[in-house]
Amino acid sequence: MKHARKRKKKAIWLVLPILLLAAAAAVWVAKTEYGFAREVSPEEEAARRFVVDTAEDWYGCRESDGSHHPIIDLYNSQTELPRGYAVTYEDAWCSAFVTTVALQTENTDIIPPECSCDEQIELFQEHGTWEENDDYVPLPGDVIFYHWDCTALHCDHWSDHVGIVVGTRFGRILVIEGNKDNAVEYRVLPIGDPSIRGYGIPAYA
Repeated sequence: MKHARKRKKKAIWLVLPILLLAAAAAVWVAKTEYGFAREVSPEEEAARRFVVDTAEDWYGCRESDGSHHPIIDLYNSQTELPRGYAVTYEDAWCSAFVTTVALQTENTDIIPPECSCDEQIELFQEHGTWEENDDYVPLPGDVIFYHWDCTALHCDHWSDHVGIVVGTRFGRILVIEGNKDNAVEYRVLPIGDPSIRGYGIPAYA
């Protein structure tokens, strides 16, 4: 009986350091912010962070209480609306959200205003700032486009949705999106996920 108790106590002391290390690692992972996968100039970093911070200020706005109305109103305040279309409160508003952030940060020269994902992709392509390499690791402030039903390794169909990259860590991307479940919400997905249609890479530098 004594030997059994000694073996049990010894096993606990062997397992305890492993559990403590695992707990410490979990805390470190949780506290590690999503950020930049590679170094950029201080000026570019500040410009990218400004866009992300502005987008995050809208977090929690939703259709159910009408708190997304100011996003649509700011989009519709443009002197020249893209294709002459005023977005309604009932329309899908993911691209309008990205445009509103661009308007607020005075970045419409590098984040083309649009309320349609496909039209916005075409504008990024015209600017020469479109990327659809599956190995691309995005930076905060990049604009990420999705195609949900894509099953191929490389997706080149139309786009269903769009958001703004907050940052990356440990092979995952944190994105903030307008009209995610009818609200401004976050999404986490793996780098190179098949649903990623591509990226608009604004020339912040």
